[in-house]
Amino acid sequence: MRFDLNLLKNLAMLLHTRSVTSAAQKLNMSQPAMSRSLAELRQLFGDPLLVRTRGGMLLTRRAEELVGPVQQWLHEAERLVSPPRLDLSTLQRRFQIIAADYGLLSVLRPAMPAIMAAAPGVALDIRPHIGDVVARLATGEVDLVLSCAEPDRMLVHERHLIREEFVCLVRHNHPLAMQASAPTLDDILAWPHISVSIDEQTDDPVTLALAKRGLARRVVTTAPYFAGAQMLLMETDMVLALPASIARDPAVSADLHVIAAPAELGGFDYWLMWHTRSHNDPAIQWLIDLIAQQCLPLDAEGRCDEPLLVAAE
Repeated sequence: MRFDLNLLKNLAMLLHTRSVTSAAQKLNMSQPAMSRSLAELRQLFGDPLLVRTRGGMLLTRRAEELVGPVQQWLHEAERLVSPPRLDLSTLQRRFQIIAADYGLLSVLRPAMPAIMAAAPGVALDIRPHIGDVVARLATGEVDLVLSCAEPDRMLVHERHLIREEFVCLVRHNHPLAMQASAPTLDDILAWPHISVSIDEQTDDPVTLALAKRGLARRVVTTAPYFAGAQMLLMETDMVLALPASIARDPAVSADLHVIAAPAELGGFDYWLMWHTRSHNDPAIQWLIDLIAQQCLPLDAEGRCDEPLLVAAE
């Protein structure tokens, strides 16, 4: 049996007004059209629904039984077609985010206090940067991706977060730390290096920047994490080029020496990406805006022309 959902809307108004004329006026219908709807409804339910008395139209018992269910249907229908409402105070959700340790340390860590204060029921699950991240976004396996890779705007939406610059990290008594002036590119390249790359298929930004100049470092260790790579510097002559925002951490500068990196090492842009399937999700958009807002001071610092630290005088 084919059923016109508009009949339910008409039924709800008839049950509310108990009048064909009033129901028609409120729904901007003609009285004959509403009368036809009532006739169809009577046939559908096998019941008169409205009966005429000296005091006006009254609901039958069957009609009275329908009042609650019909009102609930209308409420649910309105909820389905209305824009979703976001109540951060009651939001219970675990967001799945792909991020390397740079994203965790420099982007998510400063954003966490604001996230927890605004939405106590929200949690973040950080996922490794492996496989086809666009496909993982498309399937809904993850909600967001933090990456230094240039987004393919045909496949994902993006928000630029940070322009990050590099500094160099060495042990405290490293010869580079003892120089009277800031090391040159030749000085930096004379020493063995640690390369940090999030996956086996992608070269790190320093390698790419040097390759454009026809240059290369002597990389003796490759690691997926900046935090872990720092520990390898303690008793070696290796050099680690790392983002300036990580080097600002007091825990880093306390044990190692930070020196200004030659401009030739360049920097990188950091992006937040999401799929079209999440583009109209108010919770996702709230999280994107909050993360981007927390990155504004960091981006300003990353663009600063002043060197973070220079070699010892």
